[in-house]
Amino acid sequence: MNQNNLSLSINQHVTQSDIIRWLNDNCYSRSETISSYGQYSVIGDVIKIFPVNYPNPFQISFYGDLIESMQKYADDQKTLVDHMNISPNIVDSDELRFEPGQYVVHVDHGIGLFKTLGLRRTDQFVENNLSHRLEYQPFLIIEYADGGELFVPPEQSGKLTHYVGARHPVLSKLGSQRWQTTKKKIEESLFKMSRELLLIAAKRQIKQRSPLKIQGDWIKLMSDQFPYDETDDQYKAIEAVLSDLSSTRIMDRLICGDAGFGKTEVAVRAAGACASAGYQVAILTPTTILARQHTATFTNRLASLPINIVELSRFVSEKDQQSAIERISSGKADIIIGTHRLLSKDVKFHNLGMLIVDEEQKFGVKHKEAIKHQRAEVDVLTLSATPIPRTLFLGLSGLRDISLIVSPPKKRLPTISKVGKTDEGIIIQALKEEKARGGQSFILHNEVETISNRVDQLRKQLPDHVIKFAHGQMPENQLANTMSEMINGKIDVLVTSTIIENGLDIPNANTLIVEKADHFGLSDLYQIRGRIGRSDKQSYAYFFYAVPELSQLARQRFTALLESDQLGSGYTIATRDLEIRGGGNVLGKEQHGNMEAVGLSLYTKMLQLVIKKMQERA
Repeated sequence: MNQNNLSLSINQHVTQSDIIRWLNDNCYSRSETISSYGQYSVIGDVIKIFPVNYPNPFQISFYGDLIESMQKYADDQKTLVDHMNISPNIVDSDELRFEPGQYVVHVDHGIGLFKTLGLRRTDQFVENNLSHRLEYQPFLIIEYADGGELFVPPEQSGKLTHYVGARHPVLSKLGSQRWQTTKKKIEESLFKMSRELLLIAAKRQIKQRSPLKIQGDWIKLMSDQFPYDETDDQYKAIEAVLSDLSSTRIMDRLICGDAGFGKTEVAVRAAGACASAGYQVAILTPTTILARQHTATFTNRLASLPINIVELSRFVSEKDQQSAIERISSGKADIIIGTHRLLSKDVKFHNLGMLIVDEEQKFGVKHKEAIKHQRAEVDVLTLSATPIPRTLFLGLSGLRDISLIVSPPKKRLPTISKVGKTDEGIIIQALKEEKARGGQSFILHNEVETISNRVDQLRKQLPDHVIKFAHGQMPENQLANTMSEMINGKIDVLVTSTIIENGLDIPNANTLIVEKADHFGLSDLYQIRGRIGRSDKQSYAYFFYAVPELSQLARQRFTALLESDQLGSGYTIATRDLEIRGGGNVLGKEQHGNMEAVGLSLYTKMLQLVIKKMQERA
C-alpha cells in the first residue's frame, strides 16, 4: 500500500484491518450493500469494494492474512482477477464534496460547474508478460463557458475548491487570459490591503510602550463578582487581552463570537484593567441603544471599583454632554461610552490608553478611517458578532490577533425556530404563553410608518399586556425611556424596528416574532434571533412571511436558518450566507468584490500566500 493508491494482488500478505483502515482514511463509506462508487462492505473473510476508478465492484477473499482470490462483478457475472489498483475517493472527502451542478474553482482555469465523476480506460503493460491489463482512472468533469470541459485527474484535485461568493457567478472560458488577469489584479489589491495592515502592525511594533501596571486586586475583584462561570473560550480571550496589555506591544485584538456568548464581559475586564493602570478607555458603539446598554452594564459590573463612567450619545442632553467632555479632557472620566460622537474634534482625551470598538463594520468609511488611525497609537479591542467564515478567519489571522468565542454559556438552550405564513392566531398565542411564564417578547415590524397601528391592533387583542414600540426615528428621550422600561421588565411586548439587531441584552425576553421575515438576509435573521435565548429559559423564534409563495432565495435562507439551530452556529451561517447571496460585511467593498470574483476559498488561499510573502520580505 502507498499514500495515493491501494495496490492489491493475489497471494499478497495484508490484513483485512489494514485495507479497511485505508478505505476509511480515503473517504470510502462502509455499507451493508454495495450500490455505488466509494462504498465497501465486510462479511467474515470477504471485503466487497466499489472503487471510484473502476466501473464495477470487486470482491476480495482472505485466508488469514493472505489474499486468496479477487473477483470482479460485471453483468451479474464474477470474473477472477489477479490485480487491482484502488484510487482514493476524492469526490467524497470533506474538502472536496462536490455535487453535480455545483460551482467550483480551478486555480489555473477559473470558475466552472462540476458535472460528474468520470472514468478513463487505460491499458497498462504487465511486466514480464506480453499482455496488457485493462484499468480505469477517475477524473472530475468540470464544465466551463461555451460548453468547454476540463478533465481533472485525482492527483490534481488539490487545485479545485468550492466556489462561495456570488449567487450566480460568470463561468470562466477555457483558454482565455481573463482568469489570469483577474487573479493578478486581486493579488495586487491584496498586497495593497496587506501592506496597509502590516504597516499599522509595524508601527505598533516600533512604537512600543511600557507594560501597563495593572492592579491585580482589581482583576481578582472583577473575576469574583462575575455572576457566571466563564466559558473556556471566554477565559482564553480574557487571558489573551491581559497578556497583550502586559506586553510592550500595542494591542490590536479582535474578539469574534455569537450574540450572547460573552464578548462584553471580555471588554469589561479589559476596560477595568486599563483603568486600573491609570489610563482612559473609550468604548465606541454604532447605535445609541447599544451605548446606553453598555453604560448600564459597565456601571453595574464596575460599581465596586473607583471608576468614573460617562456616556456620550444623543440620549444625553447637550448640557450633560458638555459636562462629560470637560471631565474627559481633565481626566476625571475613566471610561467613556458613546457613539461616533466620541470621534468629534471637541472630544479631547486626557490620557487615552484603549479604544474598544463594538461592531466596527457598522460604521461609515469616515469613522473607520478615524478608528484605523487610533490603531497605531493606543491599544485597540474590537468586538464583532458578525461571524467570520473559518477559512477567511485563517487568512485574516495572519494580519491581526483574533480570539474566537464559540462555546456557549452553560445552561444556555438553543432557540426553537419556526417558519410559516403569517398567522395572527399563532402570534397571539405565543405572546400569551410568554407572559404567562413571566417573560417578555419582541415583535420585529420593520415599517416605521405602520408600527403604531400594529401596536394598536395588538392592544385590542391583548388588553392585559403592556405593549409599546421603538424605532430609530423616535425622539431621543422617548426612545431611551421605552428601552429602559423594556430592560427593567415593565413592557410585555415591544414592537420594534431593526434597532434591536445589535447588542441589546434582555435575558427575560425569550419570544421573538419576525414579520415579513423573507425581506431580511440570513445573517440579519441570525443576529436578530440572537436577541432572545440569553438565559437558561427555552426561547422561541417565529419567522413569518406574507407572500403566497416564497422565492427560492428566501427558501434557502430559511432552510439554512432552521438547520443552524445549534448554539454557536454563526460561522456556519456566515459561510452559508456567502453561498446564498454573496453577503457578509467582514471585508470592505473592494475586497468583497475580489472575494466574489474568485470565491472565498481561493481568495483566502491567495490572502495567506500574500501575507506569507510580505512577512518573509520584512
